[in-house]
Amino acid sequence: MQTYKLYMFFIMPFFKVTGEIKMNFNNNVSLNLLNKSLDGLWLRQQITMENIANFSTPGYKSKFVDFESILKSNLHNTEKTSEANNQIKSSNILIEENNDQSLRLDGNNVDLEKENLQLAKTQLQYMYTVTEMNSYFSKLKSVISEGKK
Repeated sequence: MQTYKLYMFFIMPFFKVTGEIKMNFNNNVSLNLLNKSLDGLWLRQQITMENIANFSTPGYKSKFVDFESILKSNLHNTEKTSEANNQIKSSNILIEENNDQSLRLDGNNVDLEKENLQLAKTQLQYMYTVTEMNSYFSKLKSVISEGKK
């Protein structure tokens, strides 16, 4: 569990220990969701690049990564923050083989245009998620620095 000692009050999950406040980033649903999304997007980018690299490999079946639908289904009926955090942390990122029929004689079903589009989309999603995480910590830093005044 990663904790930081702070000597002021601000809106975040915390608990008091001998006169100081320790932040517990493990209990923050937004941060956990962003972190899980980054993990899934990173893996999707790796698998997409693997598919592109195997474009010329006879018999290769493309793979894809699914984590959004699993997160959505796990969080669908969750009401408590602790339950949401547990659901986010326990959500698996699945790598599945694409069973689409191959249009090529060698049995390879990699669609290069589709994979390149998926790679660009994933890169944009990853950059956006990193931007959101940076924004979160910038706001936190602002609250901390304004609290010192």
